[in-house]
Amino acid sequence: MREFTTATGAIAYELLGPETPRATVLLLHNILSTGRTAWGMIALRLADEGYRVILPDLPGHGHSRGFPPGLVHREMAAQLADLARGVVGNAAGDAAGDAPLHVAGCSAGGILAQWIVHDHLLPAQTLTVVSSTFSVNSATTGVVVDLRPEAFKFGSSWLEATAKLHDPIQGAGYFETTLLPLFRSLRPADMIDLHPAALADWQLPVCIIHGAEDEIFPDLLAGEMHMFLPNSELHMIPGQGHALIFRQSRQVSALLLQFLARHTPPQPNARASE
Repeated sequence: MREFTTATGAIAYELLGPETPRATVLLLHNILSTGRTAWGMIALRLADEGYRVILPDLPGHGHSRGFPPGLVHREMAAQLADLARGVVGNAAGDAAGDAPLHVAGCSAGGILAQWIVHDHLLPAQTLTVVSSTFSVNSATTGVVVDLRPEAFKFGSSWLEATAKLHDPIQGAGYFETTLLPLFRSLRPADMIDLHPAALADWQLPVCIIHGAEDEIFPDLLAGEMHMFLPNSELHMIPGQGHALIFRQSRQVSALLLQFLARHTPPQPNARASE
């Protein structure tokens, strides 16, 4: 994996796709996961379709070292935007330097993607949010969010399995003693609380993909986000919870590809390679 140095460590990332892409896509994964675990099949499909994919492990996750104190999402978003600017800047002079840039994120990755748009950190042409929210503050949304890991309905052993994504790289016990406690201590102020008026100012196309039975971010949040955004589309997947990116990766992939195709000039001669 490649590395991008930050003020608090280094972000590990993969760069997939052709040297002359039709567009660049930054894919941001959920807290406690890794880039490949969350987006692997989808990232490869995007590369096959001619997109250059930037696939990082979030700060403090997977192969990445160090993280902003408290996992403050706005600060993580700034580091990830610096990474993407570095990749696109290094591509200047070839077709990738001029290719449109799209940003997509699942769950907390969707929150990070929204900070990138809100703070104008990257010239994003589109935004895609999967199983995410614009606020975790019930005073803003009227919806109570349950961020406890125990609320995530992905099998009884998912936390143990998740530890295996990090401990072999970061050291035994890293997940249990460092990453999981950080997640448990997250406050709404550490994550996101965008006012509806802020969303109303966004003019870029936004694709919202959400499980109708999401147990972490209830479907009402996706509906509110769609209502506030002036140029958005909502895809509510029946019978699906928060693990949408894992259980319905093919459907998410199809929706994302269709959305990107509508907002990206075609380059039929681009051939993909890892």
